[in-house]
Amino acid sequence: MKTQCFLPLFLCFLWLNLANCQQTQKNILKINKDSFAVIKIPKSQLQFFSTTPSVLFWIRVINTNKDSCIIVHKESRKILETIGSDCLDTLDKYNKLDSVSDCYRNQYKFDSTQQIKFVRGKKDFFDFSQVGILVDDAKKIFELYNVNPIYAQLILLIESPNNSKASSISGAVGHYQLMPFVAKKYKLVVSKARDDRHDFDKSSMAAAKLLRDYCIPNARNISISIGLSPDENALWFQLLVMHVYNAGAGNVRKAVSYIGQCANGNELILKLWKTQVGAFGNASQNYSQVALASYINYLQWLE
Repeated sequence: MKTQCFLPLFLCFLWLNLANCQQTQKNILKINKDSFAVIKIPKSQLQFFSTTPSVLFWIRVINTNKDSCIIVHKESRKILETIGSDCLDTLDKYNKLDSVSDCYRNQYKFDSTQQIKFVRGKKDFFDFSQVGILVDDAKKIFELYNVNPIYAQLILLIESPNNSKASSISGAVGHYQLMPFVAKKYKLVVSKARDDRHDFDKSSMAAAKLLRDYCIPNARNISISIGLSPDENALWFQLLVMHVYNAGAGNVRKAVSYIGQCANGNELILKLWKTQVGAFGNASQNYSQVALASYINYLQWLE
């Protein structure tokens, strides 16, 4: 039974390995990283989150090329296997993903309701060479508006690090993925002829003001609502701010209200990572996990 169950994967692995033998090794360009800036998160704060299964999983994803796919148990973030993306495409083409997921659930004795995810590597997306040169400029602008520049660095590392002209299906654009109404609120021009969200200095200013006027005050109020004392220098609070930046204060407030009282801010963030309420869904859960993983990978890349 198990042999039949894994036969599609075995054939796929065999086919992929034969294909890989024919590939030529790509030349890796050397990049001068000496001038790249980094805003450090205190190790004492980072250590708590950096060893969690969620962050370790995203570190792996960010370090994996797009020609590979990680098979993971969603709830525990346990990595079950790594296969080629071509293999994934083949399984998808022949409608085998559900049956393969069942095989993994049976093998690891997961409940039938537990989700098995197939996640493609995202190393190409997280192009740190495009971010490092911007961090110092962003730092100066954020400090001008009395906003901790750690937010600039985290946002730049995860929103559109390989393409400053990137746009989302919701209409967000640029390094900070600003929505049109946010950009216009802070006097940026958004029209068919001109879009200031592509201007790094202007978009940095708008992002800093958004964080100062909206994200940080709302994160502070949300913390107080469940009995936590906001500490703007604490990593957990900064991650909460990042969730507000991504999902909006209303959605984060609903998720936090659903969670209720927490012993401390670290516990709140861990629970947010596993909470889905309304529009606060999978992407919202992942946002600060990816932010931490990208920061850790950025530090390693600089070395």
